[in-house]
Amino acid sequence: MRLRFTADALAHLQSIHEFLAARNESAARRIASDIRAAAARLCDFPELGRKGDVAGTHEWVVRGTPYLLVYEVDEPSAEIRVLAVFHGAQDWRSSPDPGL
Repeated sequence: MRLRFTADALAHLQSIHEFLAARNESAARRIASDIRAAAARLCDFPELGRKGDVAGTHEWVVRGTPYLLVYEVDEPSAEIRVLAVFHGAQDWRSSPDPGL
């Protein structure tokens, strides 16, 4: 399986990094790295996450962080698509367009 971040997911990751970097650059780099490593792990274990609230998606909490990856598995194209990255405290499910 190959990994692809959607434009929305990349924007979320950038926002997370900018928010954290304003407080602690080292922590921002570590968290961004942890999120990317967790996403890469999905290539080997695509069913790690629980079934998502949106049909056809999965959700996986990035270990050691408050962040959640929302992704889909496209078996025919052998691709993991990360659709979004959210902080666990965000109320993204009630948003009219959570990036999914």
